[in-house]
Amino acid sequence: MAALYPNIYQRGRKTTLLTQEEAAERLGISPETLKRYEGGRLTPPDETVARMCEVYGVSWLALEHAKATDRLGILPELEPKPLPMATISLTNRLRDAADRLAGLLRIAEDGVIDDAERPEFDDIVQDLRETIAAAYQVIYADAKKERPEAGTSKRSVSQRKTPENHCKHSISQKQTNVNTFRGEARA
Repeated sequence: MAALYPNIYQRGRKTTLLTQEEAAERLGISPETLKRYEGGRLTPPDETVARMCEVYGVSWLALEHAKATDRLGILPELEPKPLPMATISLTNRLRDAADRLAGLLRIAEDGVIDDAERPEFDDIVQDLRETIAAAYQVIYADAKKERPEAGTSKRSVSQRKTPENHCKHSISQKQTNVNTFRGEARA
C-alpha cells in the first residue's frame, strides 16, 4: 500500500493539527499502530478509518481508503469536480438512466439476458457505473477543500516556511474491468 497510496491517513490527521499521539488517543489505538498506518506498513480496518473520518472531520478519507483497499476494482473511477459541475453531471446521468429504463425492463422481463440483448445490457451497466461515479463526485465535491497540504501539523508548520505536498498521487488511476459493482463505499 505504501507505494500506491502514501500518507492518506497522515493527510487526514494533518487536517486536525493533531500529533500522532493525540490522534491515537482519540482513535483508541496505540501511537505505534497509527505510525504503522501512516507509514504504509499496516492497513487500518474499515472501522478504524470510519473513526478517523469522524475524529478528523474528513469525508474524503473514507473514499480514498475504499479505493486503496478495493482489490476487485469495483469502485468507479472518478475525477474530483467542483459541486456545480458534479451536480450537472449527475443530473444528466440520471436523465439518461431514466431514458434507458424501458430497455432494461424489456431485457429483464423474461429473467434472461440473451445474446441479442447482451450488448444493450452491457451499455446500460456501463451507464450505471458512470452514474454511480457521478454520484460520488457530488458526495465528495468539497473533498479538495478538506485535503491539507503537507506540512500542516503543529510541528511541521513551525519548521517549514513553504508547505509541499508529497502525496499528490495517492490513488491509482488503474482501471479494472469487473462485471460487478457496489453502490456505495463504507464510511
